[in-house]
Order: sequence, then structure tokens, then C-alpha cells
Amino acid sequence: MLLKDNKNNNRITVCYFGIYKPTMARNKVYLNGLKENGAEIIECIDSSRSFVKFWHLVVKHWRIRKQYDILFVGYLSNLVVPLAKIISGKKIIYNALNSMYEGVVLDREIYGKYSPMKIYFWLVDFLALHSADLVLVESNEQKKFITEKFKIKENKMAVIYTGADNQIFFPDQKIKKRERFTIVFRGKFLPATGVEYVIKAAKVLQERHHSGADMINFLIIGRGLLEKKIRKMIKDFNLKNIELITEYLSSNELRRKMLSCHICLGQFADHPRMNRTIQNKTFEALALGMPYITRDSASNRELLKDKENCLFVKPANPEDLADKILELKNNSELREKIAKKGHDLYKEKLNQKVLGKNFLKIITEREDLN
Repeated sequence: MLLKDNKNNNRITVCYFGIYKPTMARNKVYLNGLKENGAEIIECIDSSRSFVKFWHLVVKHWRIRKQYDILFVGYLSNLVVPLAKIISGKKIIYNALNSMYEGVVLDREIYGKYSPMKIYFWLVDFLALHSADLVLVESNEQKKFITEKFKIKENKMAVIYTGADNQIFFPDQKIKKRERFTIVFRGKFLPATGVEYVIKAAKVLQERHHSGADMINFLIIGRGLLEKKIRKMIKDFNLKNIELITEYLSSNELRRKMLSCHICLGQFADHPRMNRTIQNKTFEALALGMPYITRDSASNRELLKDKENCLFVKPANPEDLADKILELKNNSELREKIAKKGHDLYKEKLNQKVLGKNFLKIITEREDLN
């Protein structure tokens, strides 16, 4: 057992190692979940801008090197996984979610075919993935991709869901719904996101309104590479049913605005990455207890079930998205069922205490970590 060398003999101590503070859900949820299950967390973090951060991490780690059982390299800290392997005599768990190559190169599509940066990001990921004893990823489809792209064995990876920050995303019956039926999209404006299909669906629904249907409004919250394109689409289509918010919102304001809407949207692009990822907004929608519509994909089907706890839409298909929005708007029974079943799924399998318990089970029972 991993716990056999722990001086307390009844709790595990995890060193959280990274170059970012654990404020993102992918880190925060698991650290909170570990604490709720009796684990102790020791942080070893340095966010200095220059290469001096690597030296700072070495010094900080030296002071606590005998105080923990296992080292947990945080999400987006892939640069320091090889360093952790060098300076720590304990097992290394890397909270990858996916690869930087995928998120920066494939998702944003900003580098040319022969760009040196593509090689750089691939190499950073390759070293990080091969330096860890266990790599945590978001789906079984992601495992397949990483195995093929970086030549790492599937049994070296484990799937864990991201979950949502319970302090931000939770149901609140005190927040009133908007008078006009409103759909909320929250996320980055990137090629893989498919926000342009939300705009096109809004256009379809506005045209149907002109033909006699009820007006349906959209609240779009986000920013990113495609912001100019999105603004231009809204202007060119002369859309009167979209409210666009690109400025920063506090956590409380974000939650209130989302809960004031009637349906929450996921992502819709016909992009290869969308077949492997389960978006953060999925967990947020389930945590809020909101009806959820997102694109059909192999990765989403690992967690979700169509017409049970979500509605699936064909990729890159604004007409289908518009139809599914109308289906939920006009069927309050189905809308309430999806919201309830989604929230039940979150409480049963995705809240931070359950995720922390599952994580502890992985790191205490896997023979390759003991």
C-alpha cells in the first residue's frame, strides 16, 4: 500500500507541484476532493515569469521532500513534469486532461504546417507524458489519441472527470428566470468551440420568429480569437436576439447570469478535438441543474445520454441546434427531466468529494504506484 510509509499511517499526503496556483477547476476540484476524503495537501508552487521558477521549485521541494507520499503535478504545468521526476524520489502523477499540443496547436489553429512551434509543443508534451508514472486524462477517446500521438501505453493513463467548483456552480432557486426564453452560451471563441453555429442558430430562430414563432433570446459570454468574427456575424445578420458579454464577470455574477437563462449550451464545431473532450461547461451545466444541449461525440457519450441528461446535436449544424432548442422550449416535461437527471448525475458521480474518493482509490490501489 502507498500509505505504508506515511508517518500518520492513516492518511495520505500529496505534494501539489506546479507553476500555477490551483484555482482552475481541473486542479481545485481534486485538491478539495482529496481534503474532503482526509488527505493532506502540501503545495510546492512557483509562478515566476522567468526560468528562475525552476530553481525556486527545486529549493521549495527540497524543504518538503520527506513530508509527502506522492507528487501531483497540476494541470497546465507540463513544463515541470520532467523536473519533478528528477528531484522527487516518489511516484509522479501528472494531471494532464489533454495535451498542450492539442489545446494550442490543434484547437487554435494558429501555426502553419511546418512551424517550429508545433515541434516545440509536441516535445514538451512528449517529455511530460513519459516522465510521469500516471497520466490523468479526460476521456477514453483522449487516451487513444495520446497513445497514438505520443507513443505512451494506455495503461499508463487513467480517466478522471474534471467536475466543477462547488463554490461557484450550484443551483439557486432564488434567481428568477428571464421573462423571455433565453439560451446561454459561455466559453472561449475558438475554432473548436463552434460559437459561430450558435450565432447561426440564433439567426434561424429569429427568422422563424418573423414567421410567427415566439422570440428566443441568446446570452453569449466569452472572448477569444474569433471575437471580431462573432461581432461581425451578429452585425451582418442584424440579430436582435443576442446579448454579447466579453468583459470579465465575477464568479457570482457569472453564476447568476447563467441561472437566469433557461437552457445552457455546450460546443458544436465539427472539429476532431471535440470527439475526445468533455468540456468544462458540461460539468458546470450539470452542477447548476440546467438543461444542457451539446454536440454528439464519442467522448460525450462516455458520460452523457441523449434525451436523458442532455440533448445531442449534429456537429456544425445550426438548423439541428435550432430544432433542439425549440424542442426543449416547447416541452417543459423533457426540459425538467434533463435538468433533474443531469443534476442527479453530477451529485452521484461528479461532485468533488466523489471525484476525490475515486482519485484516492486510483493512487492507493494501482500496483505501479506502490
